Amino acid sequence: MAVSPMKKTSYSPAKTVKKAFALLEIVAEMQPVHVSDITERLGLSRSNVHRLLSTLTELGYVETGHDSAFRLGVRAFILGANFSTPNNLSDLAYPHMKQLAELSQENVNLGVIFENKVLYLNKIKSSHYLKLDTPMGKMDPLYCTGLGKALLSGFTEEELDHYLSTTPLIPQTRKTITDRNGLIVHIKKIRRRGIAVDFEELDEGVHCMAAPIFDHRMKIIAAMSISAPAVRLTSKKMSALEPHLLEVCRSVSKKLEAIGKRRNDDRKSS
Repeated sequence: MAVSPMKKTSYSPAKTVKKAFALLEIVAEMQPVHVSDITERLGLSRSNVHRLLSTLTELGYVETGHDSAFRLGVRAFILGANFSTPNNLSDLAYPHMKQLAELSQENVNLGVIFENKVLYLNKIKSSHYLKLDTPMGKMDPLYCTGLGKALLSGFTEEELDHYLSTTPLIPQTRKTITDRNGLIVHIKKIRRRGIAVDFEELDEGVHCMAAPIFDHRMKIIAAMSISAPAVRLTSKKMSALEPHLLEVCRSVSKKLEAIGKRRNDDRKSS
């Protein structure tokens, strides 16, 4: 009896995985990117791309904003951060964080945006007996933290308007900025100065100063901060540390810019 040839299936798990990774690479390269652009680049049907995006969004590897454009999600970032190379943000920033911690003798923190909050990626603790403890993985509001406001300064006017329309400005202390227009003016000052400050807006008795970190597209993707009890991190000390914080963040940004350009060149040559 002749054996009939195995029937081919239209679904291949291996091919689906390849398509998903190809899609992730396109999102990483072009973000924010719309479905039509992904469809054109992948050469797949719109329904196929929608299915892949739906799954990747559910898993947290891709996310979409009010503009209907897709970006890498925090799961993609965490996956990359756990890959042991000097190319990930935490590894790149750490020597500069250490330098800043030694200079300031205060806590130094690194954060990114996740779910409209600031997510603490890394920290170096102060050597002082009286110190702050902000655990990695903790999340705080954007509008009342130095890190968060530095990250907000990278929002477009449309993105900032959407954020303020969907995020209640709940007072964390008596000094929290809870007026929408007041916060907009505050963010504009941060854009001009390049430094965000938090004078007891999240926690009583705690001061913080932060500066943004840019990638190769000149987009703010992270921020670094110095935080300490207000009795130590005075306005005078902040003024003295400001040029050092700015220089450290510029150094990290330059490294990210070089890596981004190198990756783009590699893609073009492949």
